[in-house]
Amino acid sequence: MSNTQYAVCHLQRGSGNDSGMSCHIERKDAKGKIYVPVNADADRTHLNRELVRFPDGVSNRTEAIQHRIETVGLRRKVSKNQTKAIRVMLTGTHEQMMKIANDGKLDCWIDANLKWLKETFGNENLVSCVLHMDEKTPHLHATVVPVVIGERIRRKREGEKKYETKSGPRLSADDMMRRTKLHEYQNSYAKAMKPFGLQRGIVGSTAKHQTNSEYYRQQVIQYEEDITRLQADIERAKEGRSTVLSWFGKGDLAKAKKELANKDELIAKLNKQIKELQAEKAWLQEQHKSEIGKLRNAYQKEIDKAIHQAEAAERQSKEKDSVIERQRRCIDQLDRKANPQRYSLSSGAELVRINVSNYQNPSLHIWTRVGDELFENIKFQIDYDVAQRHFNGQITDEEFVNAVFEPQEQVNGKQAELLGTAFTLAAGGPAEVHIGTGSGGSSSNLPWGEQKNKKSQRNR
Repeated sequence: MSNTQYAVCHLQRGSGNDSGMSCHIERKDAKGKIYVPVNADADRTHLNRELVRFPDGVSNRTEAIQHRIETVGLRRKVSKNQTKAIRVMLTGTHEQMMKIANDGKLDCWIDANLKWLKETFGNENLVSCVLHMDEKTPHLHATVVPVVIGERIRRKREGEKKYETKSGPRLSADDMMRRTKLHEYQNSYAKAMKPFGLQRGIVGSTAKHQTNSEYYRQQVIQYEEDITRLQADIERAKEGRSTVLSWFGKGDLAKAKKELANKDELIAKLNKQIKELQAEKAWLQEQHKSEIGKLRNAYQKEIDKAIHQAEAAERQSKEKDSVIERQRRCIDQLDRKANPQRYSLSSGAELVRINVSNYQNPSLHIWTRVGDELFENIKFQIDYDVAQRHFNGQITDEEFVNAVFEPQEQVNGKQAELLGTAFTLAAGGPAEVHIGTGSGGSSSNLPWGEQKNKKSQRNR
């Protein structure tokens, strides 16, 4: 899978006054009723933004298109089939767009897009630009009224009569959508998006601009526009029928009957077209729903696959940890057999466990056992280098205790008696005990025992 992140700039001619697309872009119809398409998240629609300020008295995108046409000073009449608006959709590869948003750079990306739109198509021609945050990938829907300045580009034909060219602004989507211009738009847009990690798509690429689900959604919008237009035609036809009915009684009965039949035929024809379009629209909506379902199922399969891989990796990791732990125990046992002196206390007692309370200024707590007798002891002011050797695994627990405690300090008097000969040999003579100190009811009365007890009391 390629990691290349592409800039996406897609231009499309609008239809009529483009009110159908206004409904999709602004998430509301002409009457202000909320409209949320099936591929949008209604909980995120409030994050959408209109980025271009409308002129006074203009409240929506459709009105903004008409306002530009009416106020620019066109010298020619705008025909019904002329393109009044060009839709410009701007975004990038999903992964990079989400990174831009998550890194807090979305506003900078928006500013760069607005700058490019105004420099490319003219500040006054950019009548609307909406940020959509409620669909999968953040993107912009810009609306450009194709007003151009200059003479119309046309080939001269031999013997053709020369007409005077009218100067001034004119509406010409053909000029704005010429092949050479479209190529220039892609190049300049890619240049503007380069700082955001987006690059131009491959020239001449046959990659599809729309998924099937997006195609069906756009087709549904187009059918909605056509149905609205036909319904308007029916209303006009009914008005014409009323006019024909008013002719009755004015002497021209034959003409009135003929016109009335024509109007009835036209209305029936238009109603039939609407039913056909509504049926097509319903089918497309089902297709769109089906495609969305396929996409969701595909994503769920990817999610399930990722979870399965993660669980397998976790099992393998646990198995490796188990093997490592078994090997560690085996090595420890072999080391104990090969070097028994490293795993015995100099006093002959059994080391139960140790605890070091502070790494920077360490003190050592030990628990030793002789027979059924357990003894806890504390030693302060441990040599730092010795402690570090223990922490780094260079010496065993027993070697650490031996380095800190003298043999007689590792046990109390009662334990010393139990140890007998082993302790006598290790301590250089039998320990003498007295009542009153030590956890076992007695302790050695040698000088080091008294000093240790005083030091322990000061530091507890």
